[in-house]
Amino acid sequence: MRLSTLLCAAALSLAATCVHATVPAHYVVFEMDAQGRAEPVFYTQVQLNDPQRDLRGRQPAERGIERVEYRVSRDGAKSAQVFEAQVPQFLRAEFAADPEHGDGRIELHRPVRDPHRAFVVRVPLDAADAIEFGGGAAKAAQRFDLRELAIRAAQLPLAASARGAMPLAAPLSGDAQASAVKAANSGNRLDILVLGDGYTSVEQTTFANHAATLKTALFNVSPYKDYQNFVNWQTGFVASSQSGADHPPYQAGCTGTSCCADTAARTDPRAGTFVNTALDATFCTSQIHRLLTTRSSKVMAAAAGFPDWDKILVTVNDPVYGGAGGSYATISAHSSAALIAIHEFGHSFHGLADEYDSPYPGFPACSDLGGSAPCEANVTNQTNASLVKWRSWFTPGLPIPTPAGTSGTGLFQGARYLSSGMYRPVDNTCLMRALGNSFCPVCRQEYVLKLYRGGFGSPAAGIDLIEPGTEAPSPATAVSYARGTTKRFSATLLQPSLGVVAVQWYLDGVAISGATAASYDFRQDAATPATRTLELRVTDQTAFVKAAMAGNLLQHSRTWTIRVGAAPVALAPNEAAPVARLAVSP
Repeated sequence: MRLSTLLCAAALSLAATCVHATVPAHYVVFEMDAQGRAEPVFYTQVQLNDPQRDLRGRQPAERGIERVEYRVSRDGAKSAQVFEAQVPQFLRAEFAADPEHGDGRIELHRPVRDPHRAFVVRVPLDAADAIEFGGGAAKAAQRFDLRELAIRAAQLPLAASARGAMPLAAPLSGDAQASAVKAANSGNRLDILVLGDGYTSVEQTTFANHAATLKTALFNVSPYKDYQNFVNWQTGFVASSQSGADHPPYQAGCTGTSCCADTAARTDPRAGTFVNTALDATFCTSQIHRLLTTRSSKVMAAAAGFPDWDKILVTVNDPVYGGAGGSYATISAHSSAALIAIHEFGHSFHGLADEYDSPYPGFPACSDLGGSAPCEANVTNQTNASLVKWRSWFTPGLPIPTPAGTSGTGLFQGARYLSSGMYRPVDNTCLMRALGNSFCPVCRQEYVLKLYRGGFGSPAAGIDLIEPGTEAPSPATAVSYARGTTKRFSATLLQPSLGVVAVQWYLDGVAISGATAASYDFRQDAATPATRTLELRVTDQTAFVKAAMAGNLLQHSRTWTIRVGAAPVALAPNEAAPVARLAVSP
């Protein structure tokens, strides 16, 4: 149980208001050089809701992700715990073939290596005064004194820009109260932070509108709209000196950053425009015109204003179509660009594979027929119908494999950059195959399972339908009860935005008739049984998940042990309660 949850439970036991305690922590941004060595570029101190959010193993890594492990120490004593940061090695460049005319077929560009890979270290002040990155065959171990970094924070490379053109992100005006509420429940939500680049200090409203457009686009898509209550959506404004993004002009054979060899740059209406922005937004990264990127380290430094973020989205104040996937999704203000962010979120959060079959030579192979690299949830090379992992979703009567042009959920050939030997759940109607589609049942299910499974940051073990720390009385210790009285047990429940949950109380393992609310009044007149077990079970009844594929993820519970004691002494009418007297020696 997290420290904040323990403190919250203690507060409730004293009939106090539950407030999640935050923990002061180091927040350090590192950039990685070509040899994979880390260099600190930004340092500040923050307040964290979950001080152990970055423990190793809490987040399964996608393919193309490098795990950077580190240990913390204090006063020379090294902790046994191992933390990790996950650093994408590549930028994803996936765009609609013709966004101006609604053609959402994905135009694939081979993922390119991120030239500015970065990651964040978040560790409590009282747990660490130094961190050490593990070495390996190719690189030596690195140790950083956090106290020394704090002293020279103003001399780190991003310190000047963080104080000037790139202030720490702050809530938009009027959002202070909402942000406080979100911070309080951060430990039981998916925290999405939206930052902006290319917005001057007088364009805060423009950023707010662009962020709202992105939010509407995301939460109009199922299953995001169905589980919007599970998400903290926060916006942080970062002021730039100038509006927009860089647009390097076309130049055949260009290999630098001041020009663009992609012929698409010929028709860029802003070609040749260069602007000074807080997060260094630029088109034509790696000579792909639509690949709009920002500098990862600056984004992560700006995000320190909201240190409990799980995922970051960046919107750029530029009307030209473009975006990118990687450590976070970046999109322009073009009306169709939000679809890029939604598709990339399918990769970075759901852990989904692309379902189109455009060739990508050299992409790491996967197999569900054995080996150490099973395929993502929405693709497979398994053709035995009884062994296909999404067989519970098969539309009755469909042949397996399933012919192209067939409606329903089956086994359609062509996925994960292969035209044969790899299969997807539906024909051509999934968002992971073409932008503008909806998610197929398998992809939709994976989002819900990921929310409950965890592995995206905090909560590490997944979102709980019973809000941690709201149980009254606390189930952490046995509850003393005087027979013949009424004792209320309760908890606050988290409801899906469009779904329903089933609630049932159990006494000694037997369902209590009619006890289907968030609270239950317990009463026992007899002296026995002297020990009772009261349980609250809450189950998500979503149709988005097949029971055979859910395990126990959809059901959450709390259990109280009740010690039944003597009934309170009944006083006769007008009889005063006995007064304890203290004997004093003469």
